[in-house]
Amino acid sequence: MADIYKYTDENGNVTFTNSPIKGAVRIMSESQPSTNARRSNDSPSVKAPRVAAPSPVNFPKVDSATQKSRDSNRKLILEEELNSERSLLAKAQKNLQDAESNKTAAEQANPKLYLERIGRLRETSVMHEKNVAALQSELSRVR
Repeated sequence: MADIYKYTDENGNVTFTNSPIKGAVRIMSESQPSTNARRSNDSPSVKAPRVAAPSPVNFPKVDSATQKSRDSNRKLILEEELNSERSLLAKAQKNLQDAESNKTAAEQANPKLYLERIGRLRETSVMHEKNVAALQSELSRVR
């Protein structure tokens, strides 16, 4: 698990990433589980049970109906983001396919320009593929 950042570029394209990007907003922060798990004295191969820390007395409580509503809203938002990312992925893949079959005159004269353009388009496509996978993973964890 890692921090998740949401970045919206000037064209309105939304990117979710686990790497901080300038202008991105951290939307989820989860601490890493400890790799040095405590062991019981009786059996060195058995992990000690985790004990939840009690909530502070003044900590706000949420009733189950409100939580279900929040979960439902979260699922809808994730589904909308997934559909948007799938659309952006299809567009990126089409742009890449078109670019691979068409070289401009400048790119024919200088193959490095062509390789740079194809590289950028591939990076964009891979980024959207990763975003789709991350959103699908997150949706699978929604209650």
